[in-house]
Amino acid sequence: MKNMQKFEIDELKLCAERSHSPSNHKIGAVLVCEDGSCFFGFTVRRSSVLGSTCAERMALDNWYQSSRKSKPVKIILTGKIARDNFDESCIVYPCGSCREMYHQLCQEHEINDFIFECYSWDMKACDRKKIKDLLFYGKPFYE
Repeated sequence: MKNMQKFEIDELKLCAERSHSPSNHKIGAVLVCEDGSCFFGFTVRRSSVLGSTCAERMALDNWYQSSRKSKPVKIILTGKIARDNFDESCIVYPCGSCREMYHQLCQEHEINDFIFECYSWDMKACDRKKIKDLLFYGKPFYE
């Protein structure tokens, strides 16, 4: 955890560089709370998907582990994916499991308008989405 009024993009990228992945994917995330506290995470890919940890999940687990519980308001992602059609200008989005996990967080803690701020690795492109825009739930979840 780090308490910051404004998180540093360079710190997010350094966090992503700590990722462990046989395919050399680099994903970093920072969970930002109402009080300005930040919780970082990076991807750890193991031989089994079930044993792996997404950057978004690690950031959230760090929040759960902390003694302060200011409500999360957004998560910021960046990364580079080791695929032929992916370059540093492509935006990284959360996987379906992480979208569902953050949906559950928002429901459990009555968090409205949680934001995913998704960046390209070169930080030139950004897409901001509300959690309800990343999931396809109808009523009664999002009215």
